[in-house]
Amino acid sequence: MTVTAIAAGDPDDRDDVHLLAQANRRTDPADVPQADLGTPAWLAALSPEARAKAIAGLERGSNVVPLPTAPGDACTCPKAGRPGQHPACPACQRARKETAKSVLAQQREFRHKAWRRNLEGTYADYADATLSGLRPEQDPDGRVSRWLDTDSRTLVLVGDNSLGKTHAGFAVCNEAVRRDMWVVAWNVADLNDELRPGGNIRAFEFAERADHLFLDDLGAEKLSEWTLEQLYRLIDARVRNRRRTGLSTNLPYDKRGFADTPKEQQPVTPNMIDRYGARIVHRIMHEATVVRFHGESLRKPAPW
Repeated sequence: MTVTAIAAGDPDDRDDVHLLAQANRRTDPADVPQADLGTPAWLAALSPEARAKAIAGLERGSNVVPLPTAPGDACTCPKAGRPGQHPACPACQRARKETAKSVLAQQREFRHKAWRRNLEGTYADYADATLSGLRPEQDPDGRVSRWLDTDSRTLVLVGDNSLGKTHAGFAVCNEAVRRDMWVVAWNVADLNDELRPGGNIRAFEFAERADHLFLDDLGAEKLSEWTLEQLYRLIDARVRNRRRTGLSTNLPYDKRGFADTPKEQQPVTPNMIDRYGARIVHRIMHEATVVRFHGESLRKPAPW
């Protein structure tokens, strides 16, 4: 079930149409509350056909909050059997606009709460990561800090271990959340565990549908035919739906290594093509911004 669109009767309605489109598109499946069939006041206002469709949608576990269709004060709808659905009724449309804004505010709150949970534990160190706080080595030519404002759909942070790739990736995530995007992040090995039988049954849906997905440490996970299939399904779905994806890896694209890899050190293995195959890697690189990290390791032994 989706949120019913408002008919745009005047220029001011265009913003509301946009809001409703967002309400349909950006819904966190785990957190948006289900409608309560025990209090079906809004169902009673629907036509018999619409009511049957609404109930069927709820029974399938629809996760989109439906807009009430009860008329507003001084409703002038000529169709008494379908109050709230007539575009010529200002009171009805005003009530529906208010509810649409309420739905979006709810979803915004849920997305922020979900991201705070994402930062608990393993990624707590990155809760305060910001784009403005990135070092020059983490943001060459502003390619990381400006990425969300470009048409590029994939951000590939590549380089040796311990150069700050994960920190930069989470800085992008935190900024995306600040912009009210639905963001999720996983270490690739942890995501594979969640996808296995007995794991999180919503993990793939979250990873596929999020406005921005960050996959950390691609290349460190154990490979199998099953994990390759899951990665292909996920990357392919996100590319087809033009959703933003960030990932960090220490693997070069192919056997040539990085741009600064000396000839005598080539061919470089492992590399992304060898490990994942061209089908997956070409999708990752489609419309991608690739940022190469340089410098000394940020992880050093403590003196004693």
